[in-house]
Parts: sequence; structure tokens; C-alpha cells
Amino acid sequence: MSRARIAYSNKDYESLRKELLARVPQLTERWTDFNASDLGVVLLELFCGVGDMLAYYLDAQANEAFLPTVRQRQNLINLCKLIGYRVAGPVAATTELGFTLKAALEFEPAIPAGTLCKASLEDGEVFFVTVAEARIAPGDLTTVIPARQGRTKTEEFTGTGLAGQRLALASTAIAEGTVRAIIGGDLWTAVGHFQETDPDSRHFIVETDGLDRSSLLFGDGRRGRIPESGAQVAVEFLETLGAGGNIGRGLVTEIVTPVTRNGTTIALDVTNTIPATGGADRESMDFARAQAPAELTTLWKAVTKADYKALAEGFPGVAKAQVLDVNDCRNIRYYQVNMAVAPHGGGLPSPLLIGELQAFLESRKVITIEINLFDPAYRPIAIDAEVFGFAGEDLALLRGRAEAALREFLAFERVTFGMSVYFSDLVALLDGVSGVSHVRIREPRTDVVLRPGEIPQLGPLNLVMKRAT
Repeated sequence: MSRARIAYSNKDYESLRKELLARVPQLTERWTDFNASDLGVVLLELFCGVGDMLAYYLDAQANEAFLPTVRQRQNLINLCKLIGYRVAGPVAATTELGFTLKAALEFEPAIPAGTLCKASLEDGEVFFVTVAEARIAPGDLTTVIPARQGRTKTEEFTGTGLAGQRLALASTAIAEGTVRAIIGGDLWTAVGHFQETDPDSRHFIVETDGLDRSSLLFGDGRRGRIPESGAQVAVEFLETLGAGGNIGRGLVTEIVTPVTRNGTTIALDVTNTIPATGGADRESMDFARAQAPAELTTLWKAVTKADYKALAEGFPGVAKAQVLDVNDCRNIRYYQVNMAVAPHGGGLPSPLLIGELQAFLESRKVITIEINLFDPAYRPIAIDAEVFGFAGEDLALLRGRAEAALREFLAFERVTFGMSVYFSDLVALLDGVSGVSHVRIREPRTDVVLRPGEIPQLGPLNLVMKRAT
């Protein structure tokens, strides 16, 4: 008689118990009591429980070795590091701050970079810092300066003179791309790797673990300069709210850092002239699973349309991008890339984000290519429908569920450039709401087909609630 074989995929408790009990008669004829109270069955079940746990941990360990199945954030970060991809932390929103003099002056007041302003909202204060210096010319009363959401923080350390020195930062809300170090009065800059760094380069790498703890890693003297022993190291960065920094226009109203000249404070008003957009929380694991292979395919150079899209969507602050082909638009020439860009949180990208993305793509494009970046066009989808509920349903609650389903369906995070909205999908969506008998949609009357560069969003919503008869 051939021995029974336990299938390698049967590793849960019930499968192990069933297979082992089936094998007992092949081992001995004296074991005939298979009741739960039998001591042999008790021991067998204990071994099955241990086997189930061991199989779970072995499978979990194997899953952590592959990008599509990894579940722990630290392991995801380690896997992405193997292909040169860095999982991003929170991204600071960007906007433009307009500074206005209360009265004309005879000199040019200078508003320095790093000027701190804030918006006082119901759920707390939102701070912004200017990223450049600006002056108000004689005869003018106002100037506009690009700004980034967050507050500048500084942490101080002492150099050890050892190769590969690592400095752990206390903050866990560091805005992506804002870390810099000042050592002995010299500015050191962050790089992605040390491969192209020489022994005298003042470079360091920023690494962030699965618990959002960031640290600075310095070179070993061959690739990257070593901070000298006893040197004072000042690490500056922007502490941000991430997605919480996306606020509307005109909400920044207070200057926290006074603007002075010869010790005298200059009377100024401030406001954000455009909404703050592009702020995002730390990169999700699902996004990293899709984005890391996409950027690896590009080899970090922009050649094809897919390359431009992948590199743009991996840039901090950019949520969606679409490249318009020469076949999609008659006024686009060959050797020209036109791309629509939407920031995190929706809305329009700020000039600061567009400028930084333009510079990033320029460094990776083919030299003969001209790149043009455009704002997205939001296409409102007006919905007018009669919704019939089953007898006994609360129509007010039913309205809330139907409206929530529509808002989720057309939420910014779920839609893409050029995503058409089909009439049948709207009918199926409302029909699927709990408590709905059937619907009659009056608008739109047919499919809404979007053009390249357009993003659908929920427009005027009118739901007439009725009871089914």
C-alpha cells in the first residue's frame, strides 16, 4: 500500500488535521478511537496547531520578499531600495503669498526667504514659509512670493569623524526634499546615492524607516566627505502637515516672522493669492508597489510617453499626469512633449510645483525635446435623477447614502485623466445603493466622453427621492 501524501498547499489547521487522521490507519491498526476526547487526537490536534502557526510565519516571511505581496512598510522600503527607488515621506503643499504694504515707502523693503506666515483655521494653525527673497519696488505696494507649507526646524549634532556617520532626527513629519545640513558654515546637500560622489563632495543621504524616523547618512571618505570630529552639524528641515496643508485661497492672514529694516517692523498684510495644493501624506504602500516598477522601467530617463508619465507621477506633489500625443492634438509638434499635471488634493498646481517639476524633467529628457506643462481641466458632471426607495426606507438616510456613493465614485483619488463617465455605470451605482429599488436619471442623458487633459468631477447634484410603488 502506498503512503498517503500531504499536499504541500494544505497548511492550515483543518487541512493538516484531516490529512493526519486519514494517515493514522496506514500506520497502525490499534488506533481506532478518533473522538475529540482521545489523548492521541488531542496530541495530534496540538501538533496541527503548531504546524499551522509555523506555516503561517514561513509564508509571511516569503511574502515579505516580493514587492506585490509585502505587507510591512520597512520591508517595502528595503525592497524598493534595491532598485534605487525611495519611498517618499509627507509632501508640503505649495502656494503663493501676496505681501501688501499698508502705506507707500521711500525705500525697497526686502522680504527674506524663510518668512513665516500662518492661517488660523477652526481645526488649528497652518504655517507657510517663503522659499525666496523678494523686494517691493518703489511705487508698488505688493509683491508675490512662492511659499511652502510647514515650519523650519533645526536639530544640532556633533561630528564624530568616523566613516558612514548616521544622525537620527527626532521629527517624524519632515517634508520631502527639504533637508539640508550646515557644517562649519558650509552647506551640505542631500543626494539619492553616493555612486557619483567624490571624496570632497559635501553630500549626504536621507533615509526614512517604516516608523517615519529619518536619519542622515554621510560618506566614508571615498564616496562622500566625512564630517570632521567635533564639527557642529546643524540639520534644517521643514516640518509639514502633509495633506492637511491643502487649504483654500485667502486663508493665510498673519505674518509670524516680522519683516524689519534697521530694527523697525514694516507694516505688511499677507494672504495666499492661490489655493495651497500638492500636499500629501507619506507615500502609501499600494502606490509604491505600482510606482517603483514604473520608474525602474524608465531607467530614470524620459524617452517614451510612459517614461514622462511615470517620472512626473513620482515627483513630490504630483498626483496625476497625462502626456498628450501628437495624434491627440493638432497644434503639438514632433519633438515636443505636452503634459497635463494635477497636484495632490486636486485643484491646480502652483507655479512653484510646476517650476520644480519642469526642472526635474529637463534634467532627464532627450536634449532635443521641448517640454510644456499644463494645468488640468476639470469637467463637472451634473447629475439629476429620481431615486425610488423600497417601502419603509427612510428617504433622508437613503439620500445621504446615494450622495455619498456618487461623491466616492467621482472623488479625485479615484478618477484619472480622460476617464469617461458612462450612463450605465451611474445607473448601476445608484441601483446598488442599499434601499434603492430603481432610479430614473434625467441628466446626463448619455455617456460623458472626456477629452485628453480633462478630469471628471462631481458637478451640480439633484436627487429627487420617491417611494417605489
